[in-house]
Amino acid sequence: MAKAASLACLVLAAAGLGTQAWGLSAAAGKIDITPSAERRGVYLAGFGAKGRRPSGVHDPLYAHLLVLKDGPRVVALASLDLLGFYRNDVEDLRRLSGFNGPDHHLFVAATHNHSGPDTLGFWGPWPGASGVNKRWQRRTRDRVAAALRDLEAHLREVRLTGWHGRLDPQGLCRDNRDPVILDSDLAALEFSDRNGRSVATIVNWSCHAEVLGRDNLLITADFPGFLCGKVERERGGTCLFFNGAIGGLLTPERVLGRDGFAEASRIGTAVAGAALRGLAGASLRQEHPALDFHSRLVPVPIENSRYLLALPALTFGHRLFDSAGRPLAGWQAYWLALRQVLGVLSPEARPWIETEVSVLDMGPARLLGIPGEAFPELVIGGYDGRYRSGHPLVKPENADPPDLAAAPRPPYLKDFIRRPLPMVVGLANDEIGYLVPKYDFKIRDNRLMLPRLPGDHYEETNSIGPAATGIIVHTAEGLLGDHP
Repeated sequence: MAKAASLACLVLAAAGLGTQAWGLSAAAGKIDITPSAERRGVYLAGFGAKGRRPSGVHDPLYAHLLVLKDGPRVVALASLDLLGFYRNDVEDLRRLSGFNGPDHHLFVAATHNHSGPDTLGFWGPWPGASGVNKRWQRRTRDRVAAALRDLEAHLREVRLTGWHGRLDPQGLCRDNRDPVILDSDLAALEFSDRNGRSVATIVNWSCHAEVLGRDNLLITADFPGFLCGKVERERGGTCLFFNGAIGGLLTPERVLGRDGFAEASRIGTAVAGAALRGLAGASLRQEHPALDFHSRLVPVPIENSRYLLALPALTFGHRLFDSAGRPLAGWQAYWLALRQVLGVLSPEARPWIETEVSVLDMGPARLLGIPGEAFPELVIGGYDGRYRSGHPLVKPENADPPDLAAAPRPPYLKDFIRRPLPMVVGLANDEIGYLVPKYDFKIRDNRLMLPRLPGDHYEETNSIGPAATGIIVHTAEGLLGDHP
């Protein structure tokens, strides 16, 4: 752990000014959450069946924090340079920070960084073993909670500037799975005080944070770190990056032969530069943007047989329920996993978890929080090829192409976000894996979750199961419809 544990290390972007009741006020900052590379039990997450021991630190990992207040309502936002953050961690953070309602809310999202510590329990010293350093994770929660409480005492009046446009993904991001659909939406919000000084900037864009691949052994925030660094250098304040709909799989488009860190810098600074240019010419400004937050809990079945086999290791992230909603005891996870090993666990006996879909309104901006890695076609459509960015919609050599005639028809999720600044935020308040469109969810042996099919079907193995997608999408549509 970097030695910045006290609140004195909190870099405040706003300090010491009182809050008036008439409008929005804000405070923002960031804390270093980098684990020590030399500490035993630290494993990097995100690639392969086991973790990697880090050899050092290239650049720090941060928790980027923003607290907003509008009358009695207070909403805190946290962007974490991590692969994911489970619902139990989010609930613990809410409880520790005091942002757990009815007028205090917390919206947490991970950048999906693949060169940070295992926070999900999949990347330990051997396949199937957890790589989570519980001491570091617990200390990180405590420090983020303390920082959020401190920020609430340092609010100042702000106004909002917003911009929403498109960024050509060519050379920055590509889609590895047919159909090729790239969400080119780029959105940015800036909160500035009455003197024009930036308190915080939010940037929303869709791409996996994995410029640095499985061969990298240095801790890094990947391209979001370079993105936020550029915004903070040029505008001041704190930058929060929220990743979007990154399933599919949207992955960085590197220039072959170039150093990975140089490529992470190129992509991050390119996205930051586009967002800053958009904000510089933005005409959408509000003096008194209203603040609102709504969320809905939703039960989801665990259908992935690999997840069922690893239930005892995964229960630290979610509480388990049966199909009737009754809580399951801890020992039952071992019993269910054993039944899965023996092949006698029926679909009716599979456990369920509870996850969350959320909507955060900030004046003209609306953030839809999705607890996983949604495929972009669920958000924007594009089955007709309009978002293929010059690539074939389906690769000619694909031996098992998706049946686009069976693809879902519009409207899509972003059609329900009726705001000038629509944002879809992935890995928000939970991480349940890929949300694969049901028509293209293909596996051969559900017992081992082995596609072994032609084409691209890796994402099924890291999805909680085929039912989750429809449940999450339906819940999001209902939540947006209930709060137009």
